[in-house]
Amino acid sequence: MNARSDWLEARRAGIGGSDAAAVLGLSKWKTPLQVYQEKRGEVGEQEDNESMLWGRALEPVIRQQYAERTGRVVRVPEGIIRHPAHAFMLANLDGVTDDHRLLEVKTARSAQEWGEAGTDQIPQAYLIQVQHYISVTALSVADVAVLFGGSDFRLYEVPADNELQQMIIDGEAAFWQRVVEGAPPDPVSFADMQVRYGRSSREARVLASREVVGSIERLRALKIDIDQAETCVETEKAAVMKALGEADTLVDDGGNVLCTWRAAKPAQRLDAKALQAARPDLYQQFLKTGEVSRRFLLK
Repeated sequence: MNARSDWLEARRAGIGGSDAAAVLGLSKWKTPLQVYQEKRGEVGEQEDNESMLWGRALEPVIRQQYAERTGRVVRVPEGIIRHPAHAFMLANLDGVTDDHRLLEVKTARSAQEWGEAGTDQIPQAYLIQVQHYISVTALSVADVAVLFGGSDFRLYEVPADNELQQMIIDGEAAFWQRVVEGAPPDPVSFADMQVRYGRSSREARVLASREVVGSIERLRALKIDIDQAETCVETEKAAVMKALGEADTLVDDGGNVLCTWRAAKPAQRLDAKALQAARPDLYQQFLKTGEVSRRFLLK
């Protein structure tokens, strides 16, 4: 295993700062059930997307800018730190200054959800992450250095909040007990429902509550809206395609490309029926049965 694989494995032994908001049900990226499955080893760790890759690549640059702009010396602690009293709380820090300030480094596309520079007005998920780290390290303040859009550098100052930290500790302790006992949190998203209930079903009828009937009615209305929108999309696309004819690029009067309609290379697919007819023995040898999944139908 490489160093990153070792780090990911170590993170399974507790709750890190980037897990904290999700564990408390306050993350827009992950649910408590998804974190639970990662900690239990039931699923692999989420693969890095482009934002995560660039965030990690830019971390040393932003840390250096912080040091130069503040005049502080920043050191990066090695390895993962554990809370002295709550061993399930972990911290992998971006930096700690010589005058005992925590440093958290972020990148963001825009400043939406962020307040004025110099304040503690940062997105809720990051606030929980920072308070988690402050709790683990027993430091009194954190600086959050953010690079917006690749060119707008700002600093935020987040002081320790003992009341919020206690709420985080209590919530994480309850979650970690579930991990230890193998008691998954309730599913809360569509993806959660698929994971928790999507692989098997039994013949049974459930009486819909008034709230669930309301959901069914809203689903029906949304389906009508979607069907109408798709019809409109097809109509507008047809008008654009007619304008293009056999040409592949549509431009405005300034030469800016508005859209393209180009021939793609023909896809090559295995003719399974022909293979089964010609070589049934070979077909059976490589036939793979997929996982059972339930199909949702709105009546």
